[in-house]
Amino acid sequence: MKKIYLSLLIVLALFLVACDSTGSTTVDIENVSMTSNVFEADLKLKVEYDSRAELDELITSAVNLAFNHYKDEFGTRLFTLYFTIYEKDSDTPLGVVAYKVNSSVSNPGLTFVGDDLN
Repeated sequence: MKKIYLSLLIVLALFLVACDSTGSTTVDIENVSMTSNVFEADLKLKVEYDSRAELDELITSAVNLAFNHYKDEFGTRLFTLYFTIYEKDSDTPLGVVAYKVNSSVSNPGLTFVGDDLN
């Protein structure tokens, strides 16, 4: 019996490792477009939020996920990232959040620029 449980545990562990680590259960990243030094994407929330702080956390998590997924394409070049934010089950955008990638030699990586969220 212990061998059966151990076998099931190993199969479960292998299944979890095989899952796509770039997926998100809270936000869908859609309509990605990358041209010269501009990256644009839609962030469609899949969950409800109760406060602006919670919304900011959802957005930050998704932006970091997108950054990590595309960091090889960004390389060391300067990029401006624009994310259009949509609430769950809505086609009306809340607004746009902007970031910079590699804004300077002393500031590589992701930097928040601003937003116009309602």
